[in-house]
Amino acid sequence: MGSRSASQGSPAALPVIQPSASILAAGITRLLSVGDVHAGRRLRPVRDLAILFGVDKGKVCAALDELVEKGVLIKRHGSGTFIRSVPRIRDTDETASPVRGLVAADILAPLGDGTSRRKPLSGHRKLTFQLWTTPDEAMPVLAGIASGIGDVLGPGGHLLQEKSTLPHPRLMQEPGDLAARLSSEPADGYLVFGQLEQFFEQQFEATGKPWISFGFSGPLRHHPGMIMDCLEAVQRGTQALLEGGCRRVAMLGYPGRRKDMDFEVFQYSSALREAGVENYHKALFVKAERAEVRHALEELLDSSTPPDGLYIADDTLLPLVASDLDRRGIVPGRDLGVVTYWNEGNPGFKGFDRVNWSRMEISPRRFGQTLARSLLAATQSAVTGLASYRILAEWRPGSTHFAPGGTGKR
Repeated sequence: MGSRSASQGSPAALPVIQPSASILAAGITRLLSVGDVHAGRRLRPVRDLAILFGVDKGKVCAALDELVEKGVLIKRHGSGTFIRSVPRIRDTDETASPVRGLVAADILAPLGDGTSRRKPLSGHRKLTFQLWTTPDEAMPVLAGIASGIGDVLGPGGHLLQEKSTLPHPRLMQEPGDLAARLSSEPADGYLVFGQLEQFFEQQFEATGKPWISFGFSGPLRHHPGMIMDCLEAVQRGTQALLEGGCRRVAMLGYPGRRKDMDFEVFQYSSALREAGVENYHKALFVKAERAEVRHALEELLDSSTPPDGLYIADDTLLPLVASDLDRRGIVPGRDLGVVTYWNEGNPGFKGFDRVNWSRMEISPRRFGQTLARSLLAATQSAVTGLASYRILAEWRPGSTHFAPGGTGKR
């Protein structure tokens, strides 16, 4: 268990100012937050932005890299920088801002400028697509995604082949070997899961066929790509508890890669800070094992300052949390506010009643359907500037997200 406390014309030069990369990044964030923009739009080239802001290209690159790290932008080698998610900020004061006098359209590339030499396929062909994952990721969520892909491809007579980049347990495919497999077992398009695109982007790109990478949490580097945004669920779920009257909200998550846990804690803490809660940030990461969950709840609930709200960031933890709260005689929504993350249709929870639990719910099957529709559309177009998407969780209010004593908004 771990703990972690205007116009679309050519840009015109502005008077020379030399803000820091962080100030420039904040200015770009402000433009994107107040402009009519959406995820998937491409920014102008670095050289144009440097002229526009009156700074050197290195400073623009540093500012863009900062926004990539924050999940606002994504980069694709050879294609450019794209909006990953539209930021939200409170303060839009542009006094002393390096972007003063500009609007979002000034920093965005004109629409329809992303073409390639790839020829669109006939819309009447029976197509073959491949889903590339690893055996390590053979989880129920992926099964739901594959079902959604089949919902779209099946009626059209198209075929989905599931492939693995691990030919042997724990042995990652070498790029040269993968290139040979892609050549000998060709497909009309590819769906690539998780971090694989970081290692094999060149091999999939070399096929000249459309491919889309996807993952469960951002930021997603590749474009086009799709995210099932679990991190957005963390922030909105925490906000639901705060709106329900809770003021000391703790988070219980599943341990994974350090970077993923850091992003979860960032989203959780951001929700607390936006609500004015500065002195209560408690996040524990535990595996879905009864002993670990019990120990984590003891650490939280038996402390001198126990939480009055709990966000459960992984649905595999919920049955164990529910069981231990019942053992303690704690009623969610009466004695403790609780919001959980939930993957709709997760077969691992057959018979577990989620109806009364307040939850941020995502449908892997609908996510798979969106992936398949986008890939099909890509085969019919020569445009590479396809949008990236975030699939957001839906808020399903139950009876459990209210603070003890019923002080929240019901």
